[in-house]
Amino acid sequence: MAIAAAFLLGMVASNSHAATASFDPATGVVDFPVVEVLDGATSSFYSAKLQVTDNELQLIAADVIPPAKGQQRVVFDSATAAVHVPSVVVGAEEFYAKLQLVPGSEPLRFTVAQLVSNNFQGCPSFSTPGPNQGSCVLSGEIKQDITLTKNTQWILSGGVFIGGNNTDSATLTINPGTKIFGQQGADFLWIRRGSKIMAEGTPDNPIVISGPLQQSGGEWGGLVLAGNAPVNGCNEGVNPCEIPFEAITSEFFGGNNPEDNSGVIKYTQILFAGFAVRPNEELNGLTLNGVGSGTVIDFVQVHKGLDDGVEMFGGTAQMKHLVLTEIEDDSLDWGSGWRGRAQFVLIKQSANDGDRGVEADNNEVNNDSLPRAKPILSNITMLGAPVATEGFLLRRGTGANIWNTVVTGFPVCITIDGGATFQNAGTPGNLSGELTMVNSFVNCATNFKDGVDATFSVADWFNSQAGNKTEDPLLNGYLPATGSPLTLVGAAVNDPFFDTVDYVGAFKDANDDWTQEWTFNFN
Repeated sequence: MAIAAAFLLGMVASNSHAATASFDPATGVVDFPVVEVLDGATSSFYSAKLQVTDNELQLIAADVIPPAKGQQRVVFDSATAAVHVPSVVVGAEEFYAKLQLVPGSEPLRFTVAQLVSNNFQGCPSFSTPGPNQGSCVLSGEIKQDITLTKNTQWILSGGVFIGGNNTDSATLTINPGTKIFGQQGADFLWIRRGSKIMAEGTPDNPIVISGPLQQSGGEWGGLVLAGNAPVNGCNEGVNPCEIPFEAITSEFFGGNNPEDNSGVIKYTQILFAGFAVRPNEELNGLTLNGVGSGTVIDFVQVHKGLDDGVEMFGGTAQMKHLVLTEIEDDSLDWGSGWRGRAQFVLIKQSANDGDRGVEADNNEVNNDSLPRAKPILSNITMLGAPVATEGFLLRRGTGANIWNTVVTGFPVCITIDGGATFQNAGTPGNLSGELTMVNSFVNCATNFKDGVDATFSVADWFNSQAGNKTEDPLLNGYLPATGSPLTLVGAAVNDPFFDTVDYVGAFKDANDDWTQEWTFNFN
């Protein structure tokens, strides 16, 4: 009752223009004038009323209203069953509140999970005072559950490790609108095996993890998650396979749990990362080391990373709605046996820098190492530039099943390279199913390139598969233009992770721009 009472006190908003909720003590009704209900890339808007009942709040009314984006609002994320209330004001004090849906409740009921002042409250015990008023510094190992709030500018100092290696596990919670900065170079954030990150941003209050100047790649290290999902690269018979990270060899990842859960990353910007923590060993914007399919990665942007945008080292990580912009090396990279999934990915290279859209390996040392990399990908829009190398480089024994994808603007659209890769694929007309691409468009200066030890033509491989076309996709920027052939075709992926689509690329049409509002400007 105490936390509910405190929440209701916060709802008495004397500064109504700043509040996103109000409370009538005479009736015990909480009023949310604007609530956005998220359902993947789509949303609907309501005005809603909740009634206080004991220690819970019960939904008593919900009326549809016109869309009201571009303003602060209450957000209900159906994927996490959380309601985020960005600002409730009482006197001079402003609060953020998080409500959690009671599972199975009918009518819907919510408990109060968080009530946090939006005004700076000083640095908590797990941090030290920063150089500026309202800033706190994080450093070293943190082996307790902590919450980072938007009322503080959080600064990384060196490597910040959450939890131990499958011991002293901890959860890092990051509230909507929170900003975290690496001061320089080798400042990075690492979630170790057994621990979790719960970074739940919203469209109107994304989480930002960035370098200090926001001008160039490599201003800080990056975000790393390590998990217990299967990886390859060990000697035959070693079980479980656990391997050290190439840039920081004291840190290990991998295990026997494909469904391992490293937490949630939603509506999050990762900006200007990629510092080399040792010579020629840069961190990526987002590195996923043996991360399992229980982890939620959705609506994440990596912008202007000095190294790769998102790189998977094995594991089974799944992700949707990725925005990878102006990456200076490869936008999406995998190896060590990644067998995850990705849908709705925008890759947009800079005109001045960048290497490959996708660089795909199974294992660099042993191309046939098991488990063999074989992700399933659908609905990628990949926009290259003349300075780039190629769109897809499929090599070193990798597998992949690629659906509903468009590649354009690169010097080369698709390269298949290496004897192990060709052998794994089979032959055109008799493909093994391990390396496929269907219902996709390519339109580059050179569409196909046969790499070393080719046993078939990449052009024959592409043209032998259903729905593939070599023609102009008719894009207006990264969105389909009027008359684009991408909007007329699309194949459903027979896998429960994937949304059913009837179009090619990351966007259904010109009105389906799910990058709006929550991303760092990349146009």
